[in-house]
Amino acid sequence: MIDETSPGPARENLRTLIYFLGLIIDQKLSQLRQGTPYERVRSSDVRVFVTAAREPSTISQIARELQITRQAVQKSVRRLIDLGVVALEAMPGNNRDKQVALTTRGALARGTAANQIGLVEREFAQILGADGVEQLRHAMMKLVAANYDDVLKPKSGKG
Repeated sequence: MIDETSPGPARENLRTLIYFLGLIIDQKLSQLRQGTPYERVRSSDVRVFVTAAREPSTISQIARELQITRQAVQKSVRRLIDLGVVALEAMPGNNRDKQVALTTRGALARGTAANQIGLVEREFAQILGADGVEQLRHAMMKLVAANYDDVLKPKSGKG
């Protein structure tokens, strides 16, 4: 049957495990946001926020990077603007295009999110041990850098 859970290799491959770990982290962070002004932030909004936080980017650039529609990015940006964490700013030398950039409140929110991620990582350290978390981080950074080396550093040369 299709709806039966399969303990086989399909559920143990890296893609599936990383996907579920991402869901677990998103759920834990969502729980930590409860009771804060950010409790209604969606996972899609977080992805847009993180992308804009690396470097101010246009809606089109964010859509291309996240491989989602411009309309989806626009909706997330609107919600993030309403929260006061991003703003649309004129691009230097371009009167037509606007870029999504963090506000002062957005920088503070990024710091809060970093603290919350730290809490989740400490929870994982209770399971894996501190060395286990660092080994996992190192292995993942190595894989990311080997395949997409600019994701771990600020973007540059936007066009």
